[in-house]
Amino acid sequence: MADKVTLSLKPDTLARARAAAKQDGLSLSAWIDRAARKEALRAAAHQHEAWLAANPEVRDELDAFDRYADQVDADWSDLAGAA
Repeated sequence: MADKVTLSLKPDTLARARAAAKQDGLSLSAWIDRAARKEALRAAAHQHEAWLAANPEVRDELDAFDRYADQVDADWSDLAGAA
């Protein structure tokens, strides 16, 4: 169950949020929840990217793993016709 909170929004912000929620077919609460979730994820992704930039050896390992995973996927695809 969702927690209830009290928010204070500027009148123009509230009007825009209501209009956007209506356009998306959502309640105002659902629209604000989605917007807050997107912003929180965006901020977390930004922090993650900043951390990776400060730790390039980790980025190199992740890139190597991605290349390996792509190769494994390709190998499995080649096996599809063998059955």
